[in-house]
Amino acid sequence: MNRTTIPLPSFLRGGGDAGALLRSIDWTQTAVGAIDGWSESLKTTVGTLLHSRHPMFLWWGQHLVQFYNDAYLPSFGQGKHPAAMGQPGADCWQEIWPIISPQIDDVMQRATSSWHEDQLVPIFRNGRLEEVYWTYGYSPVFEASGAVGGTLVVCTETTGRVISDRRLRTLRVLVERLVNATAPSAVMDGVVEILAHEDADVPFALLYGITASGEPGLLHSVGLGSEARTSVDAEVGGRLEQLSRHSSVHVLTEPIADRRFRWPEPVDEVFAARIASGDQRTASGYVVFGLSPRSPFDDSYREYLRQLADCIGQANARNEALHLRAVLENERNNLLEQAPVATAVLVGPEHVFLLANPLYRQMVGRADLVGKPYREAFSELVDTPMFTLLDRVYRTGEPFATSEMSMRLDRDGTGELRDCFFTFNLEPMRNATGDVYGMMAVAVEITPIVMARQVLEKGHQEREQLLHELEHANRAKDDFLSVVSHELRTPINAILGWSELLIGTPTSEMTAKAVGAIRRSATHQQRLIEDLLDVSRIASGTLRMTLGVVQLGELLTAIVELVLPQAAAKGVQLDWRFSEQLGTLNGDRDRLQQALSNILVNAVRFTPRDGRVSVEAHPTEEGIAVSVADTGIGINADFLPLVFDRFTRLDRSPQRQGGLGLGLALAKDIVTAHGGTIQARSDGIGRGTTVTVYVPQVPPRGES
Repeated sequence: MNRTTIPLPSFLRGGGDAGALLRSIDWTQTAVGAIDGWSESLKTTVGTLLHSRHPMFLWWGQHLVQFYNDAYLPSFGQGKHPAAMGQPGADCWQEIWPIISPQIDDVMQRATSSWHEDQLVPIFRNGRLEEVYWTYGYSPVFEASGAVGGTLVVCTETTGRVISDRRLRTLRVLVERLVNATAPSAVMDGVVEILAHEDADVPFALLYGITASGEPGLLHSVGLGSEARTSVDAEVGGRLEQLSRHSSVHVLTEPIADRRFRWPEPVDEVFAARIASGDQRTASGYVVFGLSPRSPFDDSYREYLRQLADCIGQANARNEALHLRAVLENERNNLLEQAPVATAVLVGPEHVFLLANPLYRQMVGRADLVGKPYREAFSELVDTPMFTLLDRVYRTGEPFATSEMSMRLDRDGTGELRDCFFTFNLEPMRNATGDVYGMMAVAVEITPIVMARQVLEKGHQEREQLLHELEHANRAKDDFLSVVSHELRTPINAILGWSELLIGTPTSEMTAKAVGAIRRSATHQQRLIEDLLDVSRIASGTLRMTLGVVQLGELLTAIVELVLPQAAAKGVQLDWRFSEQLGTLNGDRDRLQQALSNILVNAVRFTPRDGRVSVEAHPTEEGIAVSVADTGIGINADFLPLVFDRFTRLDRSPQRQGGLGLGLALAKDIVTAHGGTIQARSDGIGRGTTVTVYVPQVPPRGES
């Protein structure tokens, strides 16, 4: 017999631990019945809930059957999950049902939504009824008929933040109350006054001092009658050093119940904290705190009580050391002066200064910062991004760092704002529960560096402007050359044409000689004009090349044969040697001939009679190398870097050579356009020159 597998509905897939738990339950045994009988509204809401990463909770139907997701699990603690899944609400939340039942009824009966921020809703978890705060909203979930089918709860537990803020406020008030206490009795009065209003975390407290015999002695108590005070003192008074050293909770033999306490449950645990003396090595007293029966005694709770004790110790230390105040202040100042960087510590949502070292105070021009909110200490920064940054770090717990931020500070207290620049970090500080309670600010002033950089940047901008103007002038020069070259070309072409006609016409010997001179001069002038036009084309990016297969050996032979008569007429020996493996390369034949001819003609021009010019060509790994070496007058080392610059000429012989100084410059531009390189080498004046061209063999790309 085949077993048919029923596919899992898509809305029940995934959902983590809560989803797995929901799928494992036999819902036919609950008030909502089998899953395939659930309404579409219920299915949709459960699917949304399971796949949400925000804590969500659903009560459904008349019996308020419960559904929840993974994000809600941490709020259960220990004791309710997994039994809460599918359980009726009244059975699960007996301890808070009087609080939440009317709110649920408003939704179920009247479809009235509600919203609650930081609402105290104690719940039973981790073996006790805990003080728990929530920000949550109740919303109706409607069936297709329009009736309310359930109550959807979108919630966030805010217990950590609410309690942390409350404790920070108490610490701040205590510091403010004790900062002006100038006598031991004033310190004790201030502590009693503040702790009397802090019964949520400290239902009662016993304050001990050190007697002349060196033993603890009870001085004051808060929140206890005389009988309970005597009972607690008798049980822990003789063990204060041991209890405070171990930092452990002591369970009272007889729990203390008092209707004046914030919570109705009796207090059965106490914590003893040491009040340090001024030297921090010995105790100046002890505080025994009664612990809230509705708060787990975790690290943040322990640290808070220690901070209360530290506040008392600091106040006592100030009073006990009045006669050593000058010495202690000097010692403190010396230590802080050695600090390598300005540092401040701010606590609470108002960013109250808990510490500001001298470097920090000097940097900002404030002598008194401790105990002041940032907004009060720096009123001139109220409308700047600084307060937004502080709020964001405190709210999100994400650190902030910047290498440069400008601020306008009134450093002298005269009302005159000055531009200041700082690099600084804001690092959030967290308590044991992970909640941000403050931040550390570390800053370095970089005003002189920024001012110097701004001067340099201004100079750079002026230089860029000058370069732009020079570039514009250079373009104007190129345009002028192009226009002039075209204008000169027309009469030269006419002269050449007529000289050609005259050469073919019978004339006297003198006339023929004159016509030949005219033709040579006009041809030279035409070459100069063509060079100028090429320079203009290269500068404007309009030089065109037609790439194709070039037989390099054939090209070089043609160039040598063209220049050979000029060399012979000057009495210069022209040698050439070409490798048989030259083969072909891809390039513009006419442009390559122009470049190589310029190099060879230049070598013949600057080689004296009886000198030698050698042309060699051979393949390399990257392509083909062509070198032209002469035994001419050479080039000075200072001029070598300039030989390929436009309009650069060097009178290397007593007889000044003609030309515009464009031949080698054009050769370099043409070789570069072929992806090659060109270089000149000379050992100095009178020792000849070698120009080498390297051209790669690249596939033809058509016309460019």
